This record gives sequence, C-alpha cells and structure tokens, in this order.
Amino acid sequence: MSEQKSKRRRNAIIVLVAIGFAGFLIPCAGILTWRAGSKAKLEKQLDRIRANGQPTNAAELSKHYVLPAGAEDATQLWIDACTPLDTKQFSTAASDLPIVGANGPSEIPPPGTPWKEQAAVQQLLNTYAESMQLMHQATAMGGYARFDHDFTQGIALLLPHVQSLRSGARMLELEAHVNAHQGDSAACLQSLEAMFTIGRAVENDPVLVSQLVMIAMDGMAVRTTVELLPHLRWNDSQLQRLQELTRRTNYLATVRNSILGQQVLGRLAFDNPALMDEEITQLPGLPLFGNEDQSLYLELMGDFIEGTQVSWVESFRAADSAQTKLTEATQSPLNRIRYMLTTLVFPAIDAVITAGARADSYAKLADVLIAAQRYKLAKSEYPQTIEELVPAYLPSVPIDPHDNAPVRYALRDGYPIAWCVGVDMVDDGGIGGDNAEPDVALTLNPEKED
Repeated sequence: MSEQKSKRRRNAIIVLVAIGFAGFLIPCAGILTWRAGSKAKLEKQLDRIRANGQPTNAAELSKHYVLPAGAEDATQLWIDACTPLDTKQFSTAASDLPIVGANGPSEIPPPGTPWKEQAAVQQLLNTYAESMQLMHQATAMGGYARFDHDFTQGIALLLPHVQSLRSGARMLELEAHVNAHQGDSAACLQSLEAMFTIGRAVENDPVLVSQLVMIAMDGMAVRTTVELLPHLRWNDSQLQRLQELTRRTNYLATVRNSILGQQVLGRLAFDNPALMDEEITQLPGLPLFGNEDQSLYLELMGDFIEGTQVSWVESFRAADSAQTKLTEATQSPLNRIRYMLTTLVFPAIDAVITAGARADSYAKLADVLIAAQRYKLAKSEYPQTIEELVPAYLPSVPIDPHDNAPVRYALRDGYPIAWCVGVDMVDDGGIGGDNAEPDVALTLNPEKED
C-alpha cells in the first residue's frame, strides 16, 4: 500500500513538472514564432528596397553616392575655396558686414544708392580673392562634388563642408551686390551663376541636412537675382542664361535622393543605437522589438519615397499618411516602447517636403519674372498676363508644385508679381498678410518685400 502511494506521488510530481515545463515551453515557442515572424517581416522590407535598386547599408549608400554622368569633379576646388571661410579669422573680419557678419546690417541698399559698407565689403573680397577665384573655377567646371563621408556614422554623420559652403554662398552674394553697385552687369551675372552653382556641390549628397543647405543656397541665388533684376541692364542673352540657371535643379528628385540616404542612416541606428546616444542602448524593449520597430520605420519611409516618385502633391499626401500611421501605431504605452526608435529617428519629412516645394516654387517664379523682364526689354512694358510670355519667353506656364495649377501672375503698381499657393493650398492673391502659411511670392517691385 505504501509502495502504491509512493508511486502515485511520483506520478503526480511528474505530471506537475510536465505541466510546468509545458507552461514554460508554450510561451517560449510563441515568442520564438513571433520573433521569427517579425524578422521575416523586416527581411521582406529589405527585399523590397533592394528590388527597387535602393541602398540598405552604409557600403551600398557610398556606392549610390556618385557624381552625375559626365560631370567633372570640383570637390577639391570647393574645399580649398570655402575652408578659409569657416574660420575664426574670417568671422572676425566679416563681423560688421552684411550677409556674412554676425553684427552686420540685415539689408543692402539697391544699386544706384549709397552703400555705407561697400568699401569694407570690397576689402573683404580682396582679402579672400583666392577663395573667390577658386569658387568661380569650380563654377566653370559645373560645380558637382562628392565629399568623403563615413556613412557608418549613421545619423551622427559629421558634415564639415556644409557650413563652409554656406559661407562661400554668402561671399558670392556680396560679390554680386558689389558688381551691381559698380554697374557691371556681366560680372554680376558671373557672381549669380556661381551662386546658383555652389548648391550643385551637395545636390547629389544623400543626406537630409545637405539637401536643406542646398535649398537655402539656391534660395539666396533666387532672391538676389530678383532683387537686382530691375536695377541692371542685362541683354536678352544674359537674361536667358539666368532662366537656364533657375531651371537647373529637379528639387523633387534631390529631396527623394536625400530621403533614400536618410533611410539608410536611420536604419543604422537600429543596428547600433549608440550612434544616436549611448543612453539609447538602455531603451526598454529594444532587444525584443528591434526587428518589428525597424520594419515599421522602413515601411513608413518606403511609402513616402514612393510618393516622391510621382509629384509634390503626392509627396505631401504620402508624408501626411506616414505621419498618421506612426501616430496611430504609437498610441498605446506598449507600442510607444515597441516603436521607440522609429519615433526617434523618423525624419520630419513634412518639413523637408515643404522646403523642397518652396524651393521649386521660387525657382519657377524667378523664371517667370525674368521672362517678364525679357518681355519688357523687347516691348518696353511688362506683360499683362503670364500667357503672353508663352512661347517666346517661357516654353509653357509653370505649374505650382503645391496644387498642380498654373503659377499665378499679375501686374500691381506697374510691376509683375508671381506666386504659388503654398502648403495651405489657399490662394491669398500673392499676399500672405498675417497668415501662418502665406503664398510663396516674388515681385519685381523694388518697393515691396517678398
């Protein structure tokens, strides 16, 4: 009897152990299955990217980053020209001057009126004459460059050339104003061409920051051109050259290229979160949810990149959709942990699209106003409508990037004004007023600001 009790006790223990073991194995099996599924989901996203011929890692991004076919390499010229402009010595010398100085005036008077700082600006240009000469040499080569990036740094990538290029663009703007004040239209055109060209140094740079700097530099070129246009006597051939410069860049393509690079730089943070911050490695849930987190990141980036292949309007829709998906995916506390890195590294793509579309708008508006100036040169008056410029001065009426409608145009106070509706899609008549999102507008009226 005692032996039977012992046997039953042993059997009961075995059953309990088996149940406990099963209770351990079943969740483990479930976790393993879930992790295998999340890994497969990530691999599917990576396969999609590769099938589209897009880079997925630092080595592939480096291979993707190339000069345009047939372009000369002006990289070293830009480096040699602009490095001296990113020094304490330069900052001190330029301190009290407009455009380049921290303490200088914000505006330069128009040509034909006294300019207090003109002699000092000329002295600065003379001091850095070698830099100016090298920038014009780079311009003559087309201006394209490929900088030596270490993409393995991910979003911690350093871009020492970016600030120096911006300083170079500011010096070229000063040079354009000096030439304009001296009445030298041909030399001013050369300065403006260099201003439009310096952005080409980072046009193919697959980094978001570089793209935004290019947009800023191109904006300087457009603004300076339109500002000086009513004051200088350019002939029709010279005005045509300015139009060619405004049409040079496909901003939608360059934004897309920078997002392709940003996709890779952000992805590297999933492999090595310390690239962002050493404390990031302590994020809760990172080892468990890493594949699922990265999969969502690549899905959102892929949706947006697909939108940039179509149009600005579709890009805005894709950006809104991606942001909505991310917001919805991170509503619960668990999912905020699950998708924590996506939340941290997902770029502000709506801001990038807004900047790119504005740059495209300004370039088209400048093209229209230069065409109007050519019209006036031929007929002694500005056109009443934009259609009068086609086809002699414009191949067609440019399209507003924001709503795919024709660019708006009018004569006000005797001067042309051209505008796009901006991101709010509301036509404010080219006058933004106190609106948070005013129209994107340019005018040849020297009394009016943009």
